[in-house]
Amino acid sequence: MQNSMVESDRTGSKVLVEMIRATASAVEANRDTINALNVFPVPDGDTGTNMMLTLRSVVDDIGDDSSGTIGDIAKKMARAALLGARGNSGLILAQFFKGLSESLGTSDGEPLLRGTSFARSLRIAATNSYKAMPNPVEGTMLTVYRECADVAEASAAQNGSFENVLAAVAASSLETVRRTPQLLPVLAEAEVVDSGGFGFAVMLDGALRSLHGNEPAGRVVEVPMPGGTKFSGTVKADFVDASEEIDWGYCTVFAIQSESIDLDKLRAHMDQLGRSPIVDGTDGIAKVHVHMEDPGKALSAGLGYGQISNIEIVNMDEQTAGWAAARRNSAGRRRVPTLAAPKIAVVAVAAGDGLTDLIISAGLGATSVVEGGDTMNPSVADLLAAVNAAPSNKVILLPNNKNVVAAAQQVPDLTGKDVRVVPTRSVQTGVAALLAFSMDLSLDENAEAMNDVAGEVGEGRVCRASRDVTIYGREIKAGMAFATFDDVIVTVGRDPLFVLVKLIEECSDGAEIVTVYTGESLSPEQVKTTTETLEDKFADIEIEVVHGGQPHYDYLIAVE
Repeated sequence: MQNSMVESDRTGSKVLVEMIRATASAVEANRDTINALNVFPVPDGDTGTNMMLTLRSVVDDIGDDSSGTIGDIAKKMARAALLGARGNSGLILAQFFKGLSESLGTSDGEPLLRGTSFARSLRIAATNSYKAMPNPVEGTMLTVYRECADVAEASAAQNGSFENVLAAVAASSLETVRRTPQLLPVLAEAEVVDSGGFGFAVMLDGALRSLHGNEPAGRVVEVPMPGGTKFSGTVKADFVDASEEIDWGYCTVFAIQSESIDLDKLRAHMDQLGRSPIVDGTDGIAKVHVHMEDPGKALSAGLGYGQISNIEIVNMDEQTAGWAAARRNSAGRRRVPTLAAPKIAVVAVAAGDGLTDLIISAGLGATSVVEGGDTMNPSVADLLAAVNAAPSNKVILLPNNKNVVAAAQQVPDLTGKDVRVVPTRSVQTGVAALLAFSMDLSLDENAEAMNDVAGEVGEGRVCRASRDVTIYGREIKAGMAFATFDDVIVTVGRDPLFVLVKLIEECSDGAEIVTVYTGESLSPEQVKTTTETLEDKFADIEIEVVHGGQPHYDYLIAVE
């Protein structure tokens, strides 16, 4: 009886919920890498995001409830995954949860995950995924499902426990992903492996680490590239250029609700209408994914089968153009985080590609960035998700905005991780704080050192008024540039560079270093002019001009 209780503790419904939470954290931690690998069926850089959002739908629907039987919980997960599925990868991912739902039951009156039931769930996921697509393609997530099922069945046949089967499957999934370019030529052409398959391998890694209970589930996983090479963080330049020449149309996803839906008929119908169709359903709900030139035709066809809902239409031409621009901007720079799980992780809020890169590098590879700023403050839920996804159980949180500090200070009470909030009031103070971060210090020592450094930095901003406004008695006309330092208006003028010079003149008395972060609105020529002007005007001060890429502000400055 005691052995049965131990097995139930390790493989019961509570553990299933914890493992699925861990898979969500794992995908979130590796989302950017998964996105960077995404070239098939459309190079739009959203596979990691779609998988993450699909998993969030499952996690949010389940909440903290693990009181039901494992079969009941698995069914609830399957329904949430199907309704919340995003894009091609999300709908294929929903098949994994459908497999869990159909395979899990009870044994001797106790709900348990066993090696045999897990193997069966993977086989169901593989079979349903191939069936859901009229024209299944090898070298994709489907191949990873199928070969994982093969390994799971072989391991379970040797009386493998659930933990042993999961470990075998997690290891084999990476090897299958490594071979995907041999099966799908477009992957070899782009010099990547399959993104969805890698995403599923990341999920298995997170689940296994959750089951072990002694390692962070949200670690960064190394991409298993062929021949032992390293993933560069971007795709081959020629592939990027060629991708923009193709008309991709609209990614169209929607749900259909009806008491009776002929899935085979619906699948054939969508195959006639568009490209890359995936159709599956359960319990009176069908989910459709199809690429269309005219998404209205797919929606109209769907109405013939029942009520439609959960409609999502994305312009893939715009997505691909954005993806291509991002790939070009990242060429020659390794954007993939460090592979080693850090002792302490850092989560920082920032907006702008330059500032994001700077924060990641200043954080010694331990930093992840939550997008946010003055007009898009992240929520408590956003910050909590980032902390939970961080690859360490010890986390330092930098809000980097005075309006985000209050939300950040709620996070430590909402997570099981050990979190310290350094209340940085701006991204400039956040960058300075990160420069004091050291892997040789403890969590508390780092927080104290970072807080001390942040408090010594003066911060300024230059932006343009979007409308006529009076601030602290100063009238500022729409379109005029104005500068603030430590939230006090210093000067107003027509030319942002003139205003920047006046700002530095006013606030640099006694300063040793002034760092200027240039915004996304400035052209390369304007940045060059800014650098030359500041070097001429302030020969006695160390001036550093850095690409920030931040929205709204032409310039941000840090005075030390």
